[in-house]
Amino acid sequence: MFPAGGAGVGLLILRLCAAAMLDNPTFRSTVTLHLWEVAALIAINISLCVGAFTHIGCIASGFAQIAMPFCNTDRDLYDLAFSLGVTSAVVLLGPGAFSVDCRLFGRRLILPSGSE
Repeated sequence: MFPAGGAGVGLLILRLCAAAMLDNPTFRSTVTLHLWEVAALIAINISLCVGAFTHIGCIASGFAQIAMPFCNTDRDLYDLAFSLGVTSAVVLLGPGAFSVDCRLFGRRLILPSGSE
């Protein structure tokens, strides 16, 4: 569930790309956001970057990405499709060994019931 090595590094890069593709509009002067919206985007980005509760962060990121075109951001459907694709890849593949989720839930060796 938590692959290490090259696959774990790849999942780390994928999580960082998913956080970057959230396209945080807080740094743009043309978009005005409420404080709770900025706090939610920062929390989602931190969750994705460190791999803490990755599935919940990816689902929240997906909802935020879908809502962004309605908040007067300059995102088009092409960017939205690719960012949702990266986010869905992270949610399907999991966080990887280099994440907080791996430390919380641990890597376990599952053996068949008769092999003690």
